[in-house]
Amino acid sequence: MSFEEIVAGLQIQRPELRIEQRNDGCSIWLSDEIQPAKRLLRVTRAPGEGPLTIKRAVSSLVEGKDVRLKFDGSVDDFVDIVDAELALSQANAGERVAVERTGLKVAGKLLDENMFRREVESLFKSPPAREAENWFPRLQRFLSTTRGASAVQLRDKAFLKELFDSDHVSATGMCTVRSAPAIENDDFVAWFSNKASQPLPAESQEVAAWLVELHDEIAAKFRELCGKRPFLKINRALCALFPDYFTTVADEGKLTELYRALGGKGRIHAIHMHIAIRKMVEDILGPAAPGTLDSVKQMCLPWLLYRQISDVKEAAVPQSEAAPADGLVPMPAVLRRKGLTAIKGYFQTLLGYLPALSGDGLTEEDFRDLIRESNPTLVDSSIRTTINVVMREFDLCRRNGGVYQLNARGINLLESQDPQELADQLLTKVLGVDYTIRTLAAGSKSKAELVALLQTVNPGWTTAFAPTALLGWLMSMRVISYEPISGYALTEVGQQWNELITWEPPKLPKATETVVEIQAEVDAKLALPDWAKVKQRLADAAAGSFKWDQGLVEQLHGGLWFHPVRHFAVMAGLSGSGKTQLALNYADALCGTQPAGQESVKVLPVQPGWFDTSPLLGYVHPIQQSMYVGTPFLDLVLRAAENPTTPHVAILDEMNLSHPEQYLAPILSAMETHGVIDLHQMDEEVSGVPSQIRYPANLAIIGTVNMDETTHGLSDKVLDRAFTLEFWKIDVESFPKWGTLEAEDVRAKAKAVLGKLMEALEPVRLHFGWRTIDDVVSYLAFSRGLGVSPDKALDDVLYAKVLPKLRGEHSERFAEAVAQIQDICREYGLARCASKVQEMVRDLSETGSTRFWR
Repeated sequence: MSFEEIVAGLQIQRPELRIEQRNDGCSIWLSDEIQPAKRLLRVTRAPGEGPLTIKRAVSSLVEGKDVRLKFDGSVDDFVDIVDAELALSQANAGERVAVERTGLKVAGKLLDENMFRREVESLFKSPPAREAENWFPRLQRFLSTTRGASAVQLRDKAFLKELFDSDHVSATGMCTVRSAPAIENDDFVAWFSNKASQPLPAESQEVAAWLVELHDEIAAKFRELCGKRPFLKINRALCALFPDYFTTVADEGKLTELYRALGGKGRIHAIHMHIAIRKMVEDILGPAAPGTLDSVKQMCLPWLLYRQISDVKEAAVPQSEAAPADGLVPMPAVLRRKGLTAIKGYFQTLLGYLPALSGDGLTEEDFRDLIRESNPTLVDSSIRTTINVVMREFDLCRRNGGVYQLNARGINLLESQDPQELADQLLTKVLGVDYTIRTLAAGSKSKAELVALLQTVNPGWTTAFAPTALLGWLMSMRVISYEPISGYALTEVGQQWNELITWEPPKLPKATETVVEIQAEVDAKLALPDWAKVKQRLADAAAGSFKWDQGLVEQLHGGLWFHPVRHFAVMAGLSGSGKTQLALNYADALCGTQPAGQESVKVLPVQPGWFDTSPLLGYVHPIQQSMYVGTPFLDLVLRAAENPTTPHVAILDEMNLSHPEQYLAPILSAMETHGVIDLHQMDEEVSGVPSQIRYPANLAIIGTVNMDETTHGLSDKVLDRAFTLEFWKIDVESFPKWGTLEAEDVRAKAKAVLGKLMEALEPVRLHFGWRTIDDVVSYLAFSRGLGVSPDKALDDVLYAKVLPKLRGEHSERFAEAVAQIQDICREYGLARCASKVQEMVRDLSETGSTRFWR
């Protein structure tokens, strides 16, 4: 049967299901007026007459993996599959509480019932000190004046203001609805004082029903008198009056998130959630006498639990006078999101995603399908960007495992449909929103004027695209309005948002341009450790293992940090001369202790074939274009940018195995002027990677180079920016591990032979470094235990470690060096080496060149 016939047959047999047509098939949804819509099947038709591909959405969610099948049957067969998914959905709905109570999945953490019990007991016995010392006693005193308040108390308007507006129960958060119009209304006061002072019913179920009725009547009257329903303030007031039935999680979005995390299912009234959570706590801790500190702790414990399992950082109540109860705390400009990403439909499109994300949520594939259904023209990278808008820019959902679910803000916005739920997020965390509102509060502006002003907020907005997108969002939320003649102006909502801005809206600083300006900026941030401390750390690290020329160490430190931004040094010289070890030990001495995962020193072995910046700065995945493939170097750069007061060091080991001017090109340019490095051209924060980043002035780059036939020379572009150090002089006598050789005669002979070999080879730049000396000494020490004579061991190790480097064309200097090596080998009885060198001398004489390998 054809796809169309199957869909038509399903519509006849199951008219209650919703079928959404797509270009490549359809989605089949279960939808009613109570529960959130739930996808049952995703059907994809093959090109031509091939079988259908069916993704069983409920089975996939239950099993935690995609469940797909090929289908080429009848309408009845298809209906059977739909019914099976429908039955599984209903069974899952009935059993979910039991399942989740034995395996609570909360913010990615799996908590079984015993772990949950221990968590509750631990928080009760040892709550955070700040809450125990400040919040609990203050709340206990407050409740002693509000519990079971009389009608006389409830007619006192000062008492009502304290009841609805104080922060004793919880912080005000973003509830900016003014309670004054209700409190000043005599009819409301008379009704409320009479209603709220009535004795509670005797039966617990009747108590819940009575509190639900009171809650909803207060909300309705507030909406009539104040224009909106301040659920947070209502919950705080009811908690103060009836504390035995409430938690201090007054925000209904957070309350719902906690309730679902603890096994709750579906949409139930806030009162029922409070009572259910209190009962769970009481079942573990036992009942507490009303009015006692233990009863207060049980009422507050759900908030502590929510904060812990949801990684919420905010305090339950304001902790200082500097942060008033109804005040917002803005982020600095450099930490804010750089504008808002434009999506088709703006705020209304955002609202359209929320119902499907509520309840059980959506898998990533289903979320992508939902977005694609709203705008079929979107490509994969744009779909990923839209997910980023919902989850990060507007903070409406979080990803738990493989499922996207509404967070507290998303739940509140779904319930209220009010952009006020987004005010704190946008005003404090998105660059330009507060500036736009504060600017328009002073008067209307044309689009050209407003765009120009916003470009001063972020000098990186060199076109009108980002400012226009931001204005589009604010218009869609009815925060601002636009008239062709008068331009942009604040709406009533915008005026309310303006009242929340108690700070001077920040701007990003304009990029500094001169060395003097850069130096002043960097000096204000970067703090290098004391040089004496660095030298001591380096000496401690090198003790007994390395010995570096003190002049080279001083040159390295001075050469790296004399310029305000361009901290770049190149170490050239012998292989094995200690270049990498000095760089690494110096970097560790400079940066000190580094926490795991937050290292400020990174060694990066350069590979042949680095033709562009991708090995250092990463790249957009060629197939999954919504993903950015990062690198250890990029991670270090991002950490340096996040911590501008501390130095960070990247060590490019053997950096000239590829052409540095190719793979370092944007870095070499940016380090000169503290410029910006462009990473990608997609929307901000793709896979957590910004589209561009300013070169960190606290980043030092040390490169090591060997000059041989396998490497490349350094171009002037590199050398002009680098401070170059040369490692050629090796003092055999100063090798710190001679003590490894216990026999004095062996030690003396090894020193003498290596010293003379060094003198002979240095004029032709074929001498050796510390690594070779260390290998010779270590081999001699080890071979002693094998019963090998010291003379034979020395002959063997020099044959293996020194002679292979002998190579060259005939010249007077080279011929003299080879002859000296032959004499040294004969003088010290190194028969094997002497024989090999004799062959090389003969080759040099006969062919004009020689090499160890024939």
